[in-house]
Amino acid sequence: MIYTQQERDRTIALAALLQSVYLVHNIAVSGQADQTDINTLLNSLIVTDADTTEAVYGKLSNLKTGLDQLHIQLVVQKSKHELTQLQYAVNLMRLASKLSKYDSVMNVINKEIDQIPQHIEQFGEIQNEQVLSHIADTYKRTVSNLTPFIKVHGNQNHLQNRHNANLIRALLLAGIRAAILWHQKGGSYWQLLFQSDKIEKITSDLQASS
Repeated sequence: MIYTQQERDRTIALAALLQSVYLVHNIAVSGQADQTDINTLLNSLIVTDADTTEAVYGKLSNLKTGLDQLHIQLVVQKSKHELTQLQYAVNLMRLASKLSKYDSVMNVINKEIDQIPQHIEQFGEIQNEQVLSHIADTYKRTVSNLTPFIKVHGNQNHLQNRHNANLIRALLLAGIRAAILWHQKGGSYWQLLFQSDKIEKITSDLQASS
């Protein structure tokens, strides 16, 4: 299938967004999620000079979960779990669009993200509790104050766990990052409605390459 680099980048960003909400949902419901998938998204927050959208996430295979979830959203009859994830994704898209109008909020986010590498150097890894807490606090002080508010549903025992709560907020911020990339590459919600067949064909090509 013939498609543009922009369309490819847009689909990759969309897969990253779907991967983020899939992980958020899994943590909320079961308290567990794939560590490699988590690291891919968290590390994307500190990649600011990548040549391509794919490079933001290291390599295409790092987004296999997101590509699989995008395929499910586009062609498979959705369960309650997939519908919940879709609602998270749509709200993150709306928040990403809104952030473009709030320079002061974006400046705070960018300033806090710039500090993450220093925290990693100090504490050893991006999933260290101190680093996660910093990222989660950034989300809490900025994005969480904007509408639409994202209410994460799941098992209260998992949601009230401090590590899980921090991880969920950090992954939502990574989802915002993906949604911003998607918008920057010309993404719009209407494409999901009227160009879903084309997006699915690109997704299938990317799945075969990942």
